[in-house]
Amino acid sequence: MKIECMKEVNEMPEMRSEASGGRWRLLLAVVLLASLTVCLTACRGFFGQAPIALLVVVSTTDQEVPVTAVFDISGSNDPDGTITSFVLNFGDSHTQSGSSVAGLISHTYMVAGAYTATLTVTDNDGRIGMAARPMVIGPAMLTFTSDRGAGPGTSFNVWRMKADGTDPLIVLNTTRDELFPDLVRGTRDKIAYSAENGTTWNIWSMTVDGLHASALTVQTQSNQLEPSWSRDGSKIAYTSNAAQTPSTTTWEIWTMTATGANQVKLTVQSPSWAIAPSYSPVNNDILFVSDKTGSGGSAIWLWDDSAAGTDKAVELYDSSAQDGAASPAGFPTGLGTALGLPAGMGISKPAWSPDGTKIAFSTDQGGNIDIYVINADGSSPKTLQAYVEGLLGQPAGTYPAVTTTDDEFAPYWLEDGTGLAFVKKVGSAYNLYKVSFSTAAVTQLTAAGSGANVSPAGKK
Repeated sequence: MKIECMKEVNEMPEMRSEASGGRWRLLLAVVLLASLTVCLTACRGFFGQAPIALLVVVSTTDQEVPVTAVFDISGSNDPDGTITSFVLNFGDSHTQSGSSVAGLISHTYMVAGAYTATLTVTDNDGRIGMAARPMVIGPAMLTFTSDRGAGPGTSFNVWRMKADGTDPLIVLNTTRDELFPDLVRGTRDKIAYSAENGTTWNIWSMTVDGLHASALTVQTQSNQLEPSWSRDGSKIAYTSNAAQTPSTTTWEIWTMTATGANQVKLTVQSPSWAIAPSYSPVNNDILFVSDKTGSGGSAIWLWDDSAAGTDKAVELYDSSAQDGAASPAGFPTGLGTALGLPAGMGISKPAWSPDGTKIAFSTDQGGNIDIYVINADGSSPKTLQAYVEGLLGQPAGTYPAVTTTDDEFAPYWLEDGTGLAFVKKVGSAYNLYKVSFSTAAVTQLTAAGSGANVSPAGKK
């Protein structure tokens, strides 16, 4: 009995040792599992996948500043998590950030150059993905007409050059005269212009490289002049005396589609006349010039598209002078076919600022032909000199003369907001100039001896 008891006592530590070892093994397993879980959780970013950044350039307006580019980043994704933030660097010191990659992002490049747009996306593990796309933005351009003789004869042809006056290049090279070029808004890939055929003038269009020229009007007894594209490029307003052919007293504003269809007489100024249309860049309003009630020969009018009734023409500005279409008498000379515009009226047109808030126009109210600026409602008339000085916040006489004793006409606002181009007659020479809105400096853009250079135009 004693021996058996002693045997049981001797076996008990071994049993306790086995039980204790099992508990320790279980505890060790639990600790290892917990540690592994913590490690996997903490190191998920190390073992997980990075998000995928996808940057697509959906569209660009064109290749000349200002260029608006539309980016699509919605294809960006994270294979094992979610994207929590993004940063889109446009490459020109501007960025846009957010938490959702859904939707489109637009950005306007205002300075010419080569850029790289870079998208960086971050997921919920803190990992990042990147994508990049090159963006080449061209300089602002001016389209104009010149008789500098580079064509087959000395006719006026359509030219293009950079807005700083460099790299002039002939676009359309014919033996006939072409005047009044206007670029389609937005894309600027087409030019509308007036061309004579030896008998009359009609409206034509072509691509910006001078190809695919096509007649939009085919009037044989009347003149169609001064085309202006609507803001969406779907319509063209122009001047025509087709209501009574030929006539210098029944000029009216007409409209048609971009292909020349549905030619409709818009204004009813008779027995007065209406010329020099300019579509607004922000709506379907149209500036034009008329002698109806013009106390000094002509006044600036507006076709208010939102007004009630059928005749939506209202007088906008009248200074008791020739306002809106003034340019040197008898110019241009030597045309194959006379323009036949109303007596005293020249080739100048009122011009909208790119945002539609201002209007620049030529007037002889100061004795010489000068450029004035008014608000879109016709208020606050100022000489171009006073307008620029007002932008710079400086008193009169602080800067060199912008408005001079020379004739200045045919204004055109540069789309990049840097200034305003115009034609100046110095002696017998007609050249393009521009005034800087940041310095008030006036720069001659076309070279002396390069012929008569007129009608600066673009995406007005």
